[in-house]
Amino acid sequence: MSGLMYAIRLNGPNDFEYTRVMVPEVGPFEVLCRVESVAICGTDPHIIEGDYPGFWPKEYPLIPGHEWSGVIAKLDEKAYEFGWREGDRVCGISHVGCGYCSMCLEGRYNLCLNFGNETLGHRQHGHYTPGAYAQYMLSSIKSIARLPEEMSFNAGACMDPLSIALHMAMRSKLVPGDSVLVNGAGAQGLMSIMCVKSMGAGMVMVSGSGNRLNIAEKLGAIPINYREEDVAARVRELTGGRGAKRILECSGTEKGIAQACAAVAKGGCISVVSLPPGDGNITIPLKQLVLNEVELVGNRANPNTLEKAIAMATAHKFDIDSLVTHEFPLSEYAQALEVFVGRKENSLKVVCKPNE
Repeated sequence: MSGLMYAIRLNGPNDFEYTRVMVPEVGPFEVLCRVESVAICGTDPHIIEGDYPGFWPKEYPLIPGHEWSGVIAKLDEKAYEFGWREGDRVCGISHVGCGYCSMCLEGRYNLCLNFGNETLGHRQHGHYTPGAYAQYMLSSIKSIARLPEEMSFNAGACMDPLSIALHMAMRSKLVPGDSVLVNGAGAQGLMSIMCVKSMGAGMVMVSGSGNRLNIAEKLGAIPINYREEDVAARVRELTGGRGAKRILECSGTEKGIAQACAAVAKGGCISVVSLPPGDGNITIPLKQLVLNEVELVGNRANPNTLEKAIAMATAHKFDIDSLVTHEFPLSEYAQALEVFVGRKENSLKVVCKPNE
């Protein structure tokens, strides 16, 4: 595979174009995949707008995109020795740890101590190394998993955020029967509901508004409209005054995190995946958290949960496809991004098709 391909190239903050670029060359332990579906992640608009200067990306130009699925078109002989073949249906995540530092050796490659050092083997697809808004995606075999034949490519592109939701749920120390509040009813929150219910949660509540809250209710969660109700008060009412034992914080707002702190039970856990806007520094009621022995857990990405999420989605027949509300050719990425950011037409997951 050689020559040119179409891709979205980010040349600077808010400066992207649909253009032709070189198809990447396959290196050791790598696969080149024909991208069938790539979903817009909530992080992507921030990368495009330049909200993380010098970090995501380290420099321009960059091909963004990291929620993807596709088919292996070419592979290195070392990847072949690990059992990968041309034609395999796969999906991927963004993180590629160096594999040698203490964090990687603990399996926490999302916290690789060599982050940003490509010489030592670290990469992060779509963040500072080339991503999936392209006809072909180059990936390390560390960052891919096989897709079941019955899973669509659109659903496959959602396995990255689903595996993040699973990581967050697992880090909350959820045990069967626990009450859960999913704080925020966006795609990440809806996937969190799927995860905790399949893990045996007892009462599952969700805060949100509008159509997303209706979808959450259909998934079996008790809806709490944060625009009309005091979320913490309603949670305590539903739990006999105790509060939610596990809270999965997906709202990404200072108010949402404050509500989570007010709604959590004694001895409970607030597991956070969202990033508040700006510098992210917010006020938390530390005295309350200490005296009630509440754990506040941060979660980054999806270390070692991609294959688990695929297995869970398959076994429990998660209707991930229904969360994909819009589909565009990659050439119409600007429109796709506008629909996603503006939450137009009740959009949830917005997918682009680079090869259609």
